[in-house]
Amino acid sequence: MPRQTASKVELSEKQKRILTEYAVGTHTPLHLKIRSQIVLHAANGLENNAIEMSMGIDPKTVKVWRDRYSIQYEELRRIEAESPHKIRSTIEKILSDKQRSGRPPTFKDEQMATIIAMACIDPAELDLPFSHWTPGLLQKEVIKCGIVDNISVRQVRRYLEKKISSRIGFGVG
Repeated sequence: MPRQTASKVELSEKQKRILTEYAVGTHTPLHLKIRSQIVLHAANGLENNAIEMSMGIDPKTVKVWRDRYSIQYEELRRIEAESPHKIRSTIEKILSDKQRSGRPPTFKDEQMATIIAMACIDPAELDLPFSHWTPGLLQKEVIKCGIVDNISVRQVRRYLEKKISSRIGFGVG
C-alpha cells in the first residue's frame, strides 16, 4: 500500500505570529493551543509521525488538523489580503470543532414539563403517603403514572435543579 504524503502547510508571517501566540499562551483554550502547535510543527516541515511522537497525541488528530489548515490556505491568503482584521477569527474558526448534531433528546418537552408540574403538586393531593417530593419518589411516580417508560433519579434531579429549585425552594437532596 503506497504511503500517503502529508498535506503541505504554509504560513504567512502574520499567521505564524498568531499561531505562536496560541501555542504558548497561558490563557489559550487547550484545544486551540494543541491544534496551533500541530500546524506550526507541520509548517516547519515535520512529518505527521514526528509530530505525533513529540506531542504524544493520536495520529488521526495530527492528520485532521494539518489537512484542515492546509485546505484553507487559499482562503486564509485571501482574507489576509482583503480583510486583515479578520485573520485571527478565521484561524480560530478553522481550528475549532465542527458543529455536531449530538444525541437526540430522550424525553419530549411535554414529558419534562409534566414531571416539573408534578413536582409542584403537594403529594397529599394525590393521596400519596409522604409530605414532599424527593427525586427518587418523583421518579417512581412519573413511571407509575405512565408519563415516561423509564427515567433515572439523576435525570429527574437534573430537571428539577435546572427548572424549579431556585423558584420554589425544592429540596433536591
